[in-house]
Amino acid sequence: HRRTVVMGSVAGLLLSLLVVPFLGTEFVPALEEGSILYRATLAPSAGLDEAIRVAGQLERRAKEFPEVLYAVSKIGRAEAGGDPEPVNNVEVTVTLQPIESWASGRTKDGLVDALRVRMEEVPGIALSFSQPIATRVDELLSGVRAQLAIKIFGEDLDTLARLAGEVERVIRDTPGAQDVQAEQVLGQPQLLVRVDREAVARLGLNTDDVLSVVRGAIGGAEAGQVFEGQRRFDIFVRYAAQYRATPEDIARALVPTPAGGRVPLSQVARIEEVVGPKQISREASQRRIVVQANVDGRDLGGFVAEAQAGVASQVTLPAGYFVTWGGQFENQRRAMARLALIVPVTLGLIFLLLFSSFNSVRQATLIILNVPFAMIGGIIALFISGQYLSVPASVGFIALFGVAVLNGVVLVSCINQMRDEGLAVRDAIEKGTLLRLRPVLMTALVASLGLVPLLLARGAGSEIQRPLATVVVGGLVSSTILTLILLPVLYGVFTPAGTEPREAP
Repeated sequence: HRRTVVMGSVAGLLLSLLVVPFLGTEFVPALEEGSILYRATLAPSAGLDEAIRVAGQLERRAKEFPEVLYAVSKIGRAEAGGDPEPVNNVEVTVTLQPIESWASGRTKDGLVDALRVRMEEVPGIALSFSQPIATRVDELLSGVRAQLAIKIFGEDLDTLARLAGEVERVIRDTPGAQDVQAEQVLGQPQLLVRVDREAVARLGLNTDDVLSVVRGAIGGAEAGQVFEGQRRFDIFVRYAAQYRATPEDIARALVPTPAGGRVPLSQVARIEEVVGPKQISREASQRRIVVQANVDGRDLGGFVAEAQAGVASQVTLPAGYFVTWGGQFENQRRAMARLALIVPVTLGLIFLLLFSSFNSVRQATLIILNVPFAMIGGIIALFISGQYLSVPASVGFIALFGVAVLNGVVLVSCINQMRDEGLAVRDAIEKGTLLRLRPVLMTALVASLGLVPLLLARGAGSEIQRPLATVVVGGLVSSTILTLILLPVLYGVFTPAGTEPREAP
């Protein structure tokens, strides 16, 4: 039944390829670290005292859950400055009890959802949930502590903030979006002292004379040095707190004139309270603002495709402004582009080796055809298990191709040996397939059974190993069946029955 076998195999291959768009894609599966890290961003004007108060609230609320072992918060940046953060950012690391001891019956995702609801009761904060290692990896990838970073580049900060707000609304409306935040670039209260140049000119002053008084009153001025042994320290003096607490106090600061008199600062400058930029971020010598997001409940590749379509249709970028998409999505796209180059090159080299071994283009083609049919089981296994096409899964397909080619070489070599002994093509196929039944099954079983522990593991790191094991085990099922049924049929197609027996070497 050659036609039935070939058509059925091709139909199975086409069906599995039709399933691929529904698999979803991601860079690597999320690693279960046994802990949670959530980040609270306060208003840009929040000071250290307010951050400490909020951090205490967040810690106490986390400790209300029996699954939590302890919670530790970090405010701002470390002393060395390698992790630059303002004081309005609070990170709380929550270490969990072993999951087998949880009496609540909650899963890790359920606990994160419950924590999010409890923490959102604290007013005036924006929350983002992740894990400690995952956060650092995301930061290394894109400079943003989230899975996805949408970077908007341009010149004007107000325009960037407006575009970030529009992009943020689009991302929030995309199914699967979690912890969506736009980078804070505006909202910092500032005191603006604008010198009245005509007034200072009438008094014989210049701008620096006025601003030096402001600097000394608020920031302090160097008045000398003090020595302690080998160490030397600068001495700074400035107005006492009660004389610089309000804009009115600063307006009463006295500016000396060349004539020996003194005039209040309010007579030579206008003092205004304004809201200015909190920070100005640059990348590749251009100003940029970032909208960050995590993805929950769906694949990253599908989420980004939908979000990109939404941003393109709903956000109009002025001339000179553009958007880039980074984070794990960028690494996933880069890895898939490399695999798209490496896999065909690898298959081409395998084909050359097969041709050099069998000295036949037909038989090299026959064996290499086993590779696409081996994909059937791997794709179906990923789809049934609900896993996404990721870098570990792609590596699993490469390993699967190797086993499929090996089994093809074993079977074709035996059939050729039977023909060398003078058997007709059909007889050689039947006898060679029967003789190599157990070796092919043993090869497949050794490879698949060795990966079953990875397939069933639930410990730390198993999330990374599971897609590879799923692809190899599922693919070996279809590959072994098709090697023993389809390949002998195709051998007969590639070698007609009237072909003379091969000459014995």
